[in-house]
Amino acid sequence: MKKISPTIKKPLDLGDSLYDLRKAKGALSALCDELDEFGISVCHFDNNHSHDNATLVALEALRDFDTWECLVFCARDIITDQITAIDLPEIDEVNK
Repeated sequence: MKKISPTIKKPLDLGDSLYDLRKAKGALSALCDELDEFGISVCHFDNNHSHDNATLVALEALRDFDTWECLVFCARDIITDQITAIDLPEIDEVNK
């Protein structure tokens, strides 16, 4: 099913939108998995406040931060693009 996007003036393919939104959902699911794994390290630290466990948590966070950031930005960008493609512009924006 195709509709004309009012903001970017080209046909909006809802099949493509569904695919893109599923990619965003996949990125968010991967982020949940990553955070669950990180949570295990945090739980070990909560149970034993040793220097070694603190170091492990810090190293895990350092190693995983770029992955978390990438997954969040990927999902955000996909969702933003989809909202932009289907969102009607405000009346004031059309007059500018």
